[in-house]
Amino acid sequence: MKRVLVLGTGYVVKPLVDYFIDKCKYEVLVASRDNNNSGLIIAGRPLGERVFWNAKPPYDELDNMVKNVDLVVSMIPPSMHVIIAKSCIKHKVNMVTSSYVSPEMKALDAEVKEAGIIILNEMGEDPGIDHMGAMQMINQIKEEGGKLKSFASYGSGIPSFEHNNNPYGYKFSWSPRGLLHAAQTPAVYIEGGKEVKVSGEDLFYNSWLVDVDGLGTFETYPNRDSRKYLDDYGIQGISDFYRGLLRYPGYCNSIQSLKDLNLLNDKESHNLEDKTYKQFMRSIIGTDEISDLKQAVADKLNLKISSDIMKQLQWLGLFDDKLIPISKGTNADILLDLMQQKLFYKEHEKDMIIIHNEAIVEFDNRIEKRMLTMTAEGRPYGHSAMARAVSLPVAIASKLILEGTIRSKGVLKPIKEEIYKPVLAELAENNYKFELKIQVI
Repeated sequence: MKRVLVLGTGYVVKPLVDYFIDKCKYEVLVASRDNNNSGLIIAGRPLGERVFWNAKPPYDELDNMVKNVDLVVSMIPPSMHVIIAKSCIKHKVNMVTSSYVSPEMKALDAEVKEAGIIILNEMGEDPGIDHMGAMQMINQIKEEGGKLKSFASYGSGIPSFEHNNNPYGYKFSWSPRGLLHAAQTPAVYIEGGKEVKVSGEDLFYNSWLVDVDGLGTFETYPNRDSRKYLDDYGIQGISDFYRGLLRYPGYCNSIQSLKDLNLLNDKESHNLEDKTYKQFMRSIIGTDEISDLKQAVADKLNLKISSDIMKQLQWLGLFDDKLIPISKGTNADILLDLMQQKLFYKEHEKDMIIIHNEAIVEFDNRIEKRMLTMTAEGRPYGHSAMARAVSLPVAIASKLILEGTIRSKGVLKPIKEEIYKPVLAELAENNYKFELKIQVI
C-alpha cells in the first residue's frame, strides 16, 4: 500500500485527500498546525492519519515524516517548498506542488535528478491546467503544420454568474493572503514583438476588457512574467504572448483603490486595541475627528463621494464605528479580515473556474483563431470548483508517478506529453474538460 504525506490543510486540500483515500486506497498522513482542520479533512477514515506540524525549524520531524512515505504533496506557502524539496532529495522521495517554480527550486534540478526523483511543480489550476491546455493546443497546431502568430492564456477563479452578488465581483476560493501577494507581483508580456514590463505598483493600471467566446466580457490583467514560458512552450520568436487573469469588469479599479489607500501594506504592524474601522481609516488618511472622513477618502482617490468605489468601501465596512476584532496587525491584516467576513461563499453558492487559451494560427491557405476553453462550477454544499481544479491535477499526477506512468526526473512543470496527456484525460472524466472552437479569419 502506498503512503502519501500531505502538508497543509488549506482551502483546496480536502478533494486531494479524498482522491487518495477513496479512489486510490492510499494511506495518507496529513500534517498541519491546524489539527482540527486535519480531522475534518480525514473525516474519521482509517486510511487517514493526522499529525501536528508547525513548519518551524529544526526540521527533524519533517525528515521523519518524509522518509516514511512514498510521495510528498506540499500545499503550504511556497516559501517552504525548497526546505521540503531538500528533505525529499535526502530521502529520495518524489514531491508534487501546485506552486510556481522559484529560482531556488529550479537550482535543485541536478540534485533532484541525481536522487532519481521528480519534483513536479505548477500542477494546479493556474499554474497547471493552463499549461497543459496550452501544450495540447500548441502541439496540435505544430502537428497540423500551422505557424503560431500569437498566443494568449487566461485563468480565473470567480463567483458563478448566478452567485456574483457582491460589489467586488469576487469571493475567496483560495488563500486570501495569496491574493494580496498576487496583486503586487510585477508582470511581463510580449506585444508586437516587444516586452511590456509592468511593475507591481502599476499592475491594475494595465488592464483591459476581453471577450471570451460563449461566456461574455471580462477584465484581464497580466499574470507574472510570461517570458519564461516561451521556452517551456517552444514558441520563441512569437510576436504576441500574454498570460493573464480574468475578473468581472470593475475589479481592477476596486483593488487599485485599496492599494492607493495603502490598505495592502503588510510591513508595518499597529496596535489596534479599542480602535474602530473609522478611526483606523482616519489614521491612514491623516484626518482629524472633525473632518468628513468619506470626503477625505474620496479626495485622496480623486473620486466623487457618490462613486462606485466609495460605495464599495462603505459596503466593506471601512467607515463603520465598529471595533476592529484583531488587537494587533498590519493594514493588510485588517483589510483581509474584513474581506473574509464579506467576500465568502455561502454553503449553497457556487464558484466558477475559467481557463481560456486563444491562438492566431497561419496556414498556407488560411488564418485561424483557435479557442480552447474549460469552465467548471462548484458543487452546492460540496467542494468548490477551485478546490477540485487545484487538487485534482496534483492528485492525478501523484498517482501517475507512484504507478510509474510518469518516469521523468528533475524539477519539472506539466509541459511534457508524458505528464499532461494522461492528466487531462482523467480531468475530463471529472468534468474538467477543454472545448476547442476554430474560426477562419
